[in-house]
Amino acid sequence: MDQREALASSWSKNAENWTRAVREGLIPSRGAGTDDAIVEAICCRKPQSFLDVGCGEGWLVRRIVKRTGCHALGIDGSAQLIADARQADPDGRYQVVDYRELVERRAGFDESFDVIAFNYALFDEEASRLLEAIRPYLSAGGRIVIQTLHPWALSREGHYLDAWRREDFSAFKNQDWTSMPWYFRTLASWHDVIRNAGLMMAELREPAAKPGGLPLSLLLICAAFEQLEEKRSEISDCREDPADGNQ
Repeated sequence: MDQREALASSWSKNAENWTRAVREGLIPSRGAGTDDAIVEAICCRKPQSFLDVGCGEGWLVRRIVKRTGCHALGIDGSAQLIADARQADPDGRYQVVDYRELVERRAGFDESFDVIAFNYALFDEEASRLLEAIRPYLSAGGRIVIQTLHPWALSREGHYLDAWRREDFSAFKNQDWTSMPWYFRTLASWHDVIRNAGLMMAELREPAAKPGGLPLSLLLICAAFEQLEEKRSEISDCREDPADGNQ
């Protein structure tokens, strides 16, 4: 089994643990600000349609629909996580779709979305291929919102190079998790991923628990290259009206 297959397999094997960790608030960074950061980045665009790629047990879809009333779809490669999402949100739309199906254009849906999110869901070495494949699903003026581990979070460990690493989930202090390979990227590498996918970075945010604090995550707001070239005036995205995020 190669690293990409092991990564996909780990999500399915850890599905029950992921659902418990999310619903019981066992991931400190989420409460400290990463959840609110991506919710605000999405909601301030006032989307009419929303796609959550790697939606897990569906928490982000539920929050966005509650805040905006938009038409939403959550997709994930884990059948168990999608079952958990449907159980929590019977009226929501959730579909089992793995990344290979997206890249090979076999996703099974044909619609466009104002915002497409990848919330801690881009851990593959070939992230550019996935982003390039999802780009046609963006509506005119749409945005792709990516939240991921901030590269500087591991900078003190040295070896600030793109490479496969492994998460053993030891912070959860139990032995129920299957270790997960994931691909670490430098900040420069993330820039290359975006560019190689035919996207441009409209905005970069570094959510922190408090002003001046260390970043909790890296949040990238991207647009299709041709769209951003046509609408340079929108590069500031939602910052023109910060009150929008508090509706």
